Amino acid sequence: MKTLIVDPAIHSRGGHHYAAIDRLQAELAGLDIDAPCLGSIAATPDVARALDCTATFTGPVYGRDYASPREFEARVAQTSRELARALKRLGSWPDMLILPCCDQVLAASVARVLKRHPLKPPPQVLMWLLYGPHHQLAPDNPASLPCHDEARRGFTALLETLGDRRHLTAYSETEALAAFYRKLLPFDVGVAPGAGIALPSPPEESPSDTTDHPHLTIAGFANRSKGYRLLPEAIPRLLQRHATSRFTVHGIIAGSDAEDQGWIFDDLEKLGPRVDIRRGVLSDEDYVDLLSSTDLLLLPYDPASYKARGSGMSNEARRMGIPIVAPVDCAFAWPAFEEGHGVAMSRYSPEGLADAAVDALGRLDALKAQASAVAAMTNDPLRDILEATVEAARARPHHGAARALRRLLGAAP
Repeated sequence: MKTLIVDPAIHSRGGHHYAAIDRLQAELAGLDIDAPCLGSIAATPDVARALDCTATFTGPVYGRDYASPREFEARVAQTSRELARALKRLGSWPDMLILPCCDQVLAASVARVLKRHPLKPPPQVLMWLLYGPHHQLAPDNPASLPCHDEARRGFTALLETLGDRRHLTAYSETEALAAFYRKLLPFDVGVAPGAGIALPSPPEESPSDTTDHPHLTIAGFANRSKGYRLLPEAIPRLLQRHATSRFTVHGIIAGSDAEDQGWIFDDLEKLGPRVDIRRGVLSDEDYVDLLSSTDLLLLPYDPASYKARGSGMSNEARRMGIPIVAPVDCAFAWPAFEEGHGVAMSRYSPEGLADAAVDALGRLDALKAQASAVAAMTNDPLRDILEATVEAARARPHHGAARALRRLLGAAP
């Protein structure tokens, strides 16, 4: 079973992209399947070794400026050329293609490459649509509307090239984003968390003494949309109103879109010993240790970007039984609000973050107990998804002639 993972954004350790590919490869290895990956030309040597990653793509997913339709077409042309060259170097045709963070550029590029080989069997494609057609804007933002047509054309081209809806499986992380794509695209989009690191089982019971010195955490890539800019005002307000709390603020600036905002961490370091600042990439072990010691996870993500999209850290908090604080308008947090282990920021501001966190700290034991109960009932569906994809790949036709004939006759996929 020749399997290939393609993610033009993977270039360094830390963050969703690395965790997703690492986990996918581990789960596939459990099915006796090797899955090398194609990533960015900026992939560091340690990433290339750890993920069996071939440096391929010059244009990362997050490098788009959405300036014009010609910008989209130019990126598809570039990405498809690079993908075709990489497949030629690999010397093998994939039975299964996994796109853990797919946008319309990548979908259209894969379609263009596959279309050049009509006699080869189409791969089974598994993809996650993690954000809307404009990665910095919510799908209902009027400024994102020109990108909707890009997405419709790119993903429709991929489906038509595959020739059969059974050859394509797509997921988003929230029902809100999946519902948007179902209306836009000619195939179903399910709801499932993206691949993330393997996590320990949640504790059977929530400790009862954590409200005396609760540990609040924010972690991850410090992109502008993650809300780190709220912290220099929000944390002092919290310390004034809940004097026994302690904080860990972890943020990776290098490679983020906020490399000019190191001042945020400089200001936070002046707040004293109860605020622990970590700026580097965490190992999986250190990351899990940090989450395991966290009583309340702060996810002050900007609804302008995260209104519909998911959050890897929210998924991990759910699986580990950690309550969260997040904006009321962020869809990734709605299950936690509804189930009683999340507290909503009614205002997206430092005051709104501080107020919601103080509210959560005032009933932390109950929130943690509910989070633990939900975690005990939450299953990670990744292995089932991969097993179903492998089964579908093995059931494909072993040649592409029928597909080519269907295309010549104008048959619908």
